[in-house]
Amino acid sequence: MTYNSTMVLGLGDTGISVIRHLRSQQGLISACDSRLGRHTQEVPHLATVRSDFPDVRIVPPRRFAKAVAGTERVVASPGVALDDSLLKFAAIERIPVVGDIDLFFEAVKVPVIGITGTNGKSTTTTLVGEMLQDLGFQVCGNIGLPVLDALRNDASGYVVELSSFQLERLRNSRFEVAAITNIAEDHLDHHRSMEEYVASKHRIYINCKFAVYNALDSKTRPLADVAGIAVNEDPNWRVEKDGVVVAGSAIPADEIALKGTHNHFNLVAASAIAHHLGASLSMIRKVIREFSGLAHRSQFVASIDGVEYINDSKATNVAATVASINGLSDGRKAIVLIAGGDSKNANFSELTEAIAKYVRHVVLIGRDASRIAASIEPVDYEFATSLDDAVVRARKVASSGDRVLLAPACASFDMFRNFEHRGEVFSEAVRKLVD
Repeated sequence: MTYNSTMVLGLGDTGISVIRHLRSQQGLISACDSRLGRHTQEVPHLATVRSDFPDVRIVPPRRFAKAVAGTERVVASPGVALDDSLLKFAAIERIPVVGDIDLFFEAVKVPVIGITGTNGKSTTTTLVGEMLQDLGFQVCGNIGLPVLDALRNDASGYVVELSSFQLERLRNSRFEVAAITNIAEDHLDHHRSMEEYVASKHRIYINCKFAVYNALDSKTRPLADVAGIAVNEDPNWRVEKDGVVVAGSAIPADEIALKGTHNHFNLVAASAIAHHLGASLSMIRKVIREFSGLAHRSQFVASIDGVEYINDSKATNVAATVASINGLSDGRKAIVLIAGGDSKNANFSELTEAIAKYVRHVVLIGRDASRIAASIEPVDYEFATSLDDAVVRARKVASSGDRVLLAPACASFDMFRNFEHRGEVFSEAVRKLVD
């Protein structure tokens, strides 16, 4: 279907990719961002739009109602909530609202793999991309490269990481393979309930041809009947105490480069997806032997005086921190945990068991440090004024054989640009300990 006019809502990375994509077609483009006006300096790509796309009309929020009435559709960025006040004007005019993934499916002609989950989706997406690299597949989506920008690479297939924000708006999809790694409480500051969050994740299964999910996490199981692999239920695809089984072949833990037992499910799920799309077992095993993980995800930083420092800044929710603690423990109470930040209305009581078993001291930072403290008593804890201060405090209490683990269980935006920035600050603070 051809549209003569489109309103792009949101001028972040997704918004600018939508504009680039639509500029290759005919039709008028308008763009709005809720930050225009009072916080114009915070709009990431406003200057680029003005310089590179001078024919795109910039609409301030106060004029959105009138402007949207003259357009045929709205393309909203993932961070724009379904009930956003500006979108109510589109609803009044009965103007359809779609996301960049819908535009992607309008244009793509090759197989698409969709991967989501509360935790592990970036690692799983990257693993699948590595396993299918020689077959010409491109990794894109929530992991970094916007899907519409990826279209320009003319790949033989796409491995797309998807957030719940992208999925909640998705109207039309046809995934060759769809996968949910796990589902745990997260983003309840955006979604109105846990049920709504789960429902958004499950939209990935609509019209998919094949599903890969975790049989040990009932929330990931497709509600409709679809062909697929239930990892840990299928004897040929499972995680074991001392390794994994891939396509019926056992791979011992000492041949797995990726640290943390919580990552072993990601390995098996990725292998099942890649195998279904034609990856050879030799390539799958090669990636398992060589892939050691992504930055800021259980990443080894340094060993100082017998203490290992681990950066898991990507642990932005409670479930991820629990998995990180459990996956990196060796059965002893030998972890000094650094946690805290923006809680996103999370329930921290679920940290209690893992901390009681494996954490002997906690250093807390950020806006919601006191909320975490109230949930983890009587474990020893203290507050730090900054992440640098937290690293110094952690070193004072850590002994040889311990691990200092940054696994915040919170978002980073109260103190940092993003979780990557937080991980970089942690790593630099650790390096300062030996200067």
